[in-house]
Amino acid sequence: MHTERLGHFEVELSARQMIHNGGWAAFAAIHAVEAAAEVPAAAVFPRQWVVDETVFESEAAAIAGAREAAIAFLKSGNSPSLGVA
Repeated sequence: MHTERLGHFEVELSARQMIHNGGWAAFAAIHAVEAAAEVPAAAVFPRQWVVDETVFESEAAAIAGAREAAIAFLKSGNSPSLGVA
């Protein structure tokens, strides 16, 4: 699992290898984080498969896909503010 901070959010990115075809699925979760808090608040976006029906060739590609989906979710207006360029 890969975790990164994007503005006021903590994004957890992960990949899971599929048994039936060896490809990788992308997963993400987003938590709102207060500036001074060390513990994440309630999930803004609970952990879920974020790029449905897409099979990635590698774990790294799936995590990159999860990151792209998480950023798109945040930029789409589903979050109060995003400090990501």
